[in-house]
This record gives sequence, structure tokens and C-alpha cells, in this order.
Amino acid sequence: MAFYVLQASHNHTKLTDNLKCLEACHEGIAYGLMCLYAGCQYQHNPAGLQPYIRLSEPAEIFLGEGLASDEKLKTMRAEIISRETIKPSSPNSQRCYKLSLLDKMSFRIHVPVIFFYLSNDHNNYLIDFTYRSSLLKKSLSEALSRYYPLAGRIKDDGNIEFKDKGVHFFEARVHCDLEGFLKRPELEALNLFVPSGNNQELNGALAVQITFFKCGGMAVGATMSHKVGDFSTLITFIKDWAVTVMTRHSGEEVLFPEFINSFLPPNDSLIVREYEVTKGDTVSVTRRFVFSATNLDKLKALATSHGVENPTRVQVAAALIYKCSLSASRLTAGSAQKPSFLLQMVNLRKIVVPPLPEKSFGNMVWYFTVSADTKESKVEFHGLVGQLKEGIARFRLAHRRSTFTGDELSSQICEFMKEADTFHSPVATNHMVTYSCTSWCRFPLYQVDFGWGKPIWVSSSTRLWNTNILMDTRNGDGIEALVTLGEEDMNVFEQDEEFLQFASLNPSALDTN
Repeated sequence: MAFYVLQASHNHTKLTDNLKCLEACHEGIAYGLMCLYAGCQYQHNPAGLQPYIRLSEPAEIFLGEGLASDEKLKTMRAEIISRETIKPSSPNSQRCYKLSLLDKMSFRIHVPVIFFYLSNDHNNYLIDFTYRSSLLKKSLSEALSRYYPLAGRIKDDGNIEFKDKGVHFFEARVHCDLEGFLKRPELEALNLFVPSGNNQELNGALAVQITFFKCGGMAVGATMSHKVGDFSTLITFIKDWAVTVMTRHSGEEVLFPEFINSFLPPNDSLIVREYEVTKGDTVSVTRRFVFSATNLDKLKALATSHGVENPTRVQVAAALIYKCSLSASRLTAGSAQKPSFLLQMVNLRKIVVPPLPEKSFGNMVWYFTVSADTKESKVEFHGLVGQLKEGIARFRLAHRRSTFTGDELSSQICEFMKEADTFHSPVATNHMVTYSCTSWCRFPLYQVDFGWGKPIWVSSSTRLWNTNILMDTRNGDGIEALVTLGEEDMNVFEQDEEFLQFASLNPSALDTN
């Protein structure tokens, strides 16, 4: 593919003539250049880019027939048109931020989330792009002054360094319509909407990418290091970022977060182990399934009929996914079936006494386990729901305490490490199969409004072996599940008739439930 260079000229007549020539050759290139022209002429550029912008070689991914309704595209291309570093609007007096004990134990992975927004102005989206891009950068800079650890770089000594740092910010274009993509979203394409690159580019605590569709729709993608915080931290920051946009001219004060390292302070005398994400022996595959509110009610009724009182949506969805994952593994592994456990992640913020505020920055999650006897001929759904319900009750009782300081804190972290050794050490992974479930339900994902409306769809490009992520559908009653399994297991799982009675495989993201 040739590279096309657009000089940052203000000669609109000359540029328009050139665009007309290009448009006759390739409509998509003309569109991309026109967007770049709008950015060069109007957009504030604090990073001081070179006096030209070049369309880079796009990433490509096969999407299949009919995903872009107007052009029948088989290939989606994402063109990165600018990269810069956004620094906090106010300098921070601290030179470094110390990670808490739970931060240090967290995986070295990034947690991505993507918000998709339909265009609210089909006739003027080029100028709209310029305005939105500038607004997002300025408000991001202001939000980082409150969430200053996100502007740093994570060092090997457990500190976050701030000097001359900031957040990598990417702008990109895709040449298809958002509605066409959402009719049957291809999960592999989600990687196009979050920052990607080598370790040097993404060694920061946070990276952001905004992507504009041909129709004027857009995606806002962010990926945060799990060493800095959990998903609650990420969504709290993004929500505050959006609030910053909405309140810039109102003068309304946005509150600072409370940093968990003051609640779970660093302890240099306690050696905390860092654990690696479990990796399987084969290629992993992720599929998206949607449980409607009606089907979740059916699952809850099924569990209740076997004596489980008041199960939740998350409990019945997690139990069915785990049950059918085990069935798939049994068919593919045969006599080599290993003992199995499900790790159910829990947010500790509301469990400790007194509860931590929602705007708590850092890692504050742990898990309890559910086990299944793989020697039994059949694992019962209601039995797993009951274990999940009993498990969370025991977990809350065990961790409901008024202080986490001194010897008590060290003792609790040691207990956490013993549990982690059981499931994440190399010896453990060779003798058992672990699955994990993370619920993003009840987080205000669909309330993130930067000033042009609420998102039409929220998803993630995360891909962790034997992991499922649950999140609300747009209307808040159903559940979307991103399920990742080994390729052979997924081939069986996605055809499981019992599972497909209650969950739909990758329906349109434009539907409300």
C-alpha cells in the first residue's frame, strides 16, 4: 500500500482540488485525508507533531460477509493517524507512587474496555471529530491530575515513576459504518480499538485510543495495567473523565479518588510474590454469548426448584458456563480429565468495614473457589449455583473486618498468597484445571457520556485462558458473557444444546437485550 502525505497547509482550495482527484480513485483515501485535514487545520496539537501527517499501513482483520451493511466489507482496516502523550494538567508534587500489597500480587496484564457511540450528526462529522478529539485530550489531561498514578511508568521496584511521563493517546480511523459492524460484532476486530504496540510504547499504566468510523460513529478504548488497579479503578476513572468533559464549563468540582495504598499500605518487610497468568497448551478462542432477562429468570427458577434460595443473575450464568465448560473439557480430554476449580472474583470494597468508597483507586479484589467432582458422571447445575451462593456468604463473613493494618494485614496477605500458590504455581497448573469468572455487572458502563450520548455497546478485547467476563446488556437486565476456552473445548462448548437453550451466540449488539 502506498503512503499518502498531507501537508499541513491552510490553502483550502488547493487541498479540495487534490481531494477531488483522490476521491475519483478511492473514496476511502479521500475520506481519510479529509479527516486529517480537519485535524491539521483546527485541532490543538500540544505534542508538536511534524508539519505533515502520514497514513500508516493499516492493521487488517477478516470480518466475513455483511458486517458493514453499506459496503459489504470483508476487511476492516484501522489507520493510526496520530500518536501523542497526554500529561496531567497540574504537576504532581510526589515523585513516585508505591503500589499496595494487593497491587504487587496482581498479574502483569492490561485490562481493556471499549465504548462505542453512534453518530449524532451525520452531516457534520468531520468538524465533530475535531471538536471531540480536542475535548477528550484536554479533559483527559485534567482527569490525570487527580488520578496521577495513571500518568506514570511502573518500575520493577514496586513504584510508579512520574517524571516527564504521561498517557499514550492514539487516534485512528476505520473505513466502515459502526452500525454495520455492530450487527454481528467480530471479537477479533475489537483489538483494533484499543492501543497496541511494543512494550516500550505500552509500558505506561494507561493508554487510550479513539477511533472514528466512516459514518461519524466512534469508539473510545482504554487499557490499564492490572498492577495499578482493578476494573473498578478503570471504570471509575473513565466515568470521572467523562464527568470532567461535562463539567468543564459549569465550574462543578470533581472529587479526587481515595488511594487504596493508604488502606493497604506497602510493607517492605513482607516479600510479596508476583503471579503469572495461566496459559494453556493450545490456542485459546473467545466467543460472545448473551443471556436475555427471560432466560436468566428461567435459570433462577431451575435452581430454586432444587432448593437454592434467591440465586442472582451472575450466579446462574456463571454456574451454567462452568458446567458446560467442564462438559466440553471432559469430551476433549477423555480419561486425562484433571480436578477442576472455578475462581469467582469478588470486589472487597463493599465487604470491609466500614466499606471503601466507590472511587477507591487500586486493586481491591480477591476470589473464592467452587469445585466440581470431575469423576462424577454429571455435574449438576443447581449444585454449582448453591456452591456459588454459599461461597460468597462465607467469603463476606471471613473478610468483614474493621481494620487491615500491621500484623493483621501481613497475616491476611500471607493467606492470600497461600491460596494463590494453590492455583497459580507451575506445579498446581500441571495437576488441575482452573477457570475464573469476573463480573462487571452493576458497573455504570452504559452511563459513560462524554457529551454526545450514552454508548450503544460496551465490550472488551481481553483474552485470558479459561476465563469468562460477565457484563450487563444495555438495558441492564440481561448479561453478556465473553467466554475464553481452548480451541478444542470451544468447538464443543459453542454447540452445547443445553447451553444454547439459555444463551445466544453473538447476536446483534444493536439489540437492547
